[in-house]
Amino acid sequence: MTPLALVAALALAASPPAGQTEAGRQEAEPPAAFRADTQLVVLDVVARDKKGKTVRDLAPGEIQVLEEGVPRPIRSLRFVETPAAPTRREDGGAAAPAVPAPESIRNPTLVTLVFDALSPEARLFARTAALELLDLEERPDVVVSVFVIGQRLRLLQQFTNDRVALRAAVERACRTIDPRGPTPDAAAVDRAADAAQTTADAADSAGGGAAGAAATVAAMFANLELRAVRMAEDLERGQRGNASLFGLFALARQQQRLSGRKAIVYFSEGLDVPLQLVSVFRSVVSEANRANLSVYAVDARGLRSRSDFDRTRTDLRDAAETSRRQVQSRGGRAVTREDVLAPEVAEAAINLNVQGQLGALAEETGGRLIANSNDVRAGLERAVDDLSGYYEITYDPQLVEFDGRFRRVELKVARPGVRVQTRAGYFALPPGEGAVNFPWELPLLKTLQASPAPHDFDLRAATFHFGPEDDAVRLSLVAEIPIESLSFDEKGGTRHAHFSLMAVVRDAKGVVQERFSQDSPLEVPEKSLEALRHGSAVFTRSFRLPPGRYSLEMAVLDEATKKATVRRSVLVVAPPRAGLGLSSLAVVKRVEPVAERALDSADPLRTGPSRVVPFVGEPTFRAGDTVSLFLVAYPRPGAGGEPSLTLEFARDGAVVARSSAALPAADSEGRIPYVASVPSRSLAPGRYEVEALVQQGEATVRESTFFTIAAN
Repeated sequence: MTPLALVAALALAASPPAGQTEAGRQEAEPPAAFRADTQLVVLDVVARDKKGKTVRDLAPGEIQVLEEGVPRPIRSLRFVETPAAPTRREDGGAAAPAVPAPESIRNPTLVTLVFDALSPEARLFARTAALELLDLEERPDVVVSVFVIGQRLRLLQQFTNDRVALRAAVERACRTIDPRGPTPDAAAVDRAADAAQTTADAADSAGGGAAGAAATVAAMFANLELRAVRMAEDLERGQRGNASLFGLFALARQQQRLSGRKAIVYFSEGLDVPLQLVSVFRSVVSEANRANLSVYAVDARGLRSRSDFDRTRTDLRDAAETSRRQVQSRGGRAVTREDVLAPEVAEAAINLNVQGQLGALAEETGGRLIANSNDVRAGLERAVDDLSGYYEITYDPQLVEFDGRFRRVELKVARPGVRVQTRAGYFALPPGEGAVNFPWELPLLKTLQASPAPHDFDLRAATFHFGPEDDAVRLSLVAEIPIESLSFDEKGGTRHAHFSLMAVVRDAKGVVQERFSQDSPLEVPEKSLEALRHGSAVFTRSFRLPPGRYSLEMAVLDEATKKATVRRSVLVVAPPRAGLGLSSLAVVKRVEPVAERALDSADPLRTGPSRVVPFVGEPTFRAGDTVSLFLVAYPRPGAGGEPSLTLEFARDGAVVARSSAALPAADSEGRIPYVASVPSRSLAPGRYEVEALVQQGEATVRESTFFTIAAN
């Protein structure tokens, strides 16, 4: 037996995972307020004359609705004018009544202030603008809530017309130390849940009358906010994308439940929409339009002297360097999804205009962009005026089926000099929350239901188990799609492909416990394509499950050719053992740095500033390659003695090499993530089983995996 030295053993510094709730459960929900289930669409429309004044007397014959360029029959048209008289205290300050007037309860105007991750200068700008907005808008029918988007959506103030409470929430939002920093508020969901329970109890005990109606509305608002916070966490965890987009999506989705005029005032320094998140951006627009919600985007950078295109040049340099590294690899290793998508950075950089994306979000939801000025009062006054008077148009879209396509809406006005402001369109998705969140999920669900199940290309997947979390076990799913399986078109010097993926976990009764999906458009320089064809796109998601037996269903769809593959497997989650614990043993494909602006993650494969990318299946190494192994040990506090690691390599059932090392101290979560790298030059060609044994005192735990050393 050969003693095998551990070479470059690396203990990965792990940052504590952000607090997360058990999410992804598919619950039955009431249908959304968007009338697609009754084959009607509701639009709210602002009409102005050449002087910018609101037009209040348009007749049905003067407006035409076109969907996908085809005129659609208008069922109703009415002008809605909300009360404009504010209530004030004797000292001149605003005073919100304890109980809103009955007409305000029935048809409130909802305004949501959303503060994105802002620099210190932008926070000061946003604070001034938000306080000015609260001074402008003091109608008793207007209720306002305050949210912050950092690593996740956080509620600071529930819907209220108490301006004192709202000003305090704005002050808190603008004092927040970089909400994208490493210490997000893990108690946001707990606070929202407590608020929902408190208001529900108050509604139960309030009885009838105006007080009872007000309590019922307060409970409804609190539950809406709780669902929005939970949904945003689910999407961020399940999609791995832009926290801003998922937060806005969740707020729009949940406000579909409410009637009345709705608006989000979004304070941001610009909105990044890279290629792989374009569909998410379109979904935010669609959900806002289904909710009759307009976004008023405020560029909190104020009057700028630095162009957005300064960053474009930096991104182009980064993209060029990434492409160089990929080409130099000559396809000798599989690549992660991040590798595959790296060329898209160049495309995104060429078109990069984060203020333009803010403007598109506002325009396509019937709102406005307020930007390029240190005095935003005029823009805010215009936004307030938009909320005070608008048309509500109901029309028949004449939908034959919910096909998931984006349906563009256009209005034409016959009266000269009148301009209208409305929404861009919507995705034709089934109503309610029990079906799909995003348009690409609809064909994937149909693919999973197909019989027989398609298998047009390979799809490899593995699930790695980690430590216990309360009454559940942390798992990480890793899937690989060979790049050579995808269809690339040809346009100039680039090649384009587009695939989407969905994974569904069901319990023994067939109930969906987790569902993940991802839309992945690719754009690859032609000179890099050949190298990338030998690699794989890697999809990873982390989730929690109680011990039990589950089924795992996965579907991948090539959007260009409509070729698809379905993979089904059984997933058994064993009860965690008490005391000393050990994760799955994974063979490491690579350890890569995490992108600077990546969302926080509870995935154990991501430790601090690094992400471990494991092999799926049994890898084969050439003689002389370095074999790296990843594990997470969970020592038992107070068990006596420090934990140690022993690796044993067996060929044909006989141990041929062994190596031992002391493990470092556990992190603040009681974990020891560890990568051990060993040379293979002393291992003869053949198939090996490597077993990791972790010992602490009298306790021993072990895990094993396999790899092959090829003959030269």
